[in-house]
Amino acid sequence: MKDITSTKVVLITGAPGSGKTTVSEAVARRFTHGAHVPVDFFRKMIKGGYASPHHWNDEVARQYRVARINAAQTAMNLAEAGFVPVIDDIVAPGWVEEWTSAMPRMDCVFVLLRPPMGVALARNRERSIWTVDEAILRHLYEMFEQDYTSGWLTIDSSSCSPEEAADQIRRTTCEE
Repeated sequence: MKDITSTKVVLITGAPGSGKTTVSEAVARRFTHGAHVPVDFFRKMIKGGYASPHHWNDEVARQYRVARINAAQTAMNLAEAGFVPVIDDIVAPGWVEEWTSAMPRMDCVFVLLRPPMGVALARNRERSIWTVDEAILRHLYEMFEQDYTSGWLTIDSSSCSPEEAADQIRRTTCEE
């Protein structure tokens, strides 16, 4: 197993419709050994008692926390096996510290995908599954206007292809 001290883990975030999953997969492919770790994968494992984020409550928060913990552990396991983990998640202000604490030996690099709101709304409408209520999307979009994203790599994911965004992320955040 590899010593993962100061190994980079890329956390890609943004509102629904910003391209997190598509760009994360493209970034992971840019590494000789890269792995995409979608937090939604862990949330979707819950079959009995699944709590929808469309109606936020304590149970939804708990299920998201469990998903983040599992995604962080998976990222560390992948890093120990020599892979560069690329996580996609909607990172709320209180979750930054949770992510960095959950992967204490790793260097967390946060990337915010931020197309104009109209683009995110249009992409959301075009989805065949997992569409998000537009009021929730607007709320999440505005959440990323807070100071906690200062210093993150921010990309307007409407002004470039997913591959171009992935190239920029790879160049800017990581050396293999």
